[in-house]
Amino acid sequence: MKRITIATLFGVVAGALCATISFSAGILAFTTVNLIWVLLNRTVMGFAIGISGLKLHWAWHGILMGVVVGSIFSYFLYMQGMKMAVFTPIGNAIFGLMIEFFTTVVFKAPALANARGMARAASA
Repeated sequence: MKRITIATLFGVVAGALCATISFSAGILAFTTVNLIWVLLNRTVMGFAIGISGLKLHWAWHGILMGVVVGSIFSYFLYMQGMKMAVFTPIGNAIFGLMIEFFTTVVFKAPALANARGMARAASA
């Protein structure tokens, strides 16, 4: 539960950071719908990272989950006519990596699958 909470909270933080960058750089127009969509997307990304049990190194896990979950946002941008939607998988990977880094490394809440593997290795 700790991992899910931390990852989701960092998803919200990532959403605020992403929205600030997107609106300041003129990538997205500042509207309530765009703000909610960015915050929702990054929050869901954090939640997905928190609940995922994939047996990957934390960095690859964050990148993969960021790209997969963030692809929904990329599709939204593409449907809005944004040609930069092609580059958003890079941003999604970076935000996924950031969420995973703070969750796993800084707050020491590894994925359940990885925590079990570490416990087995320590007891052997």
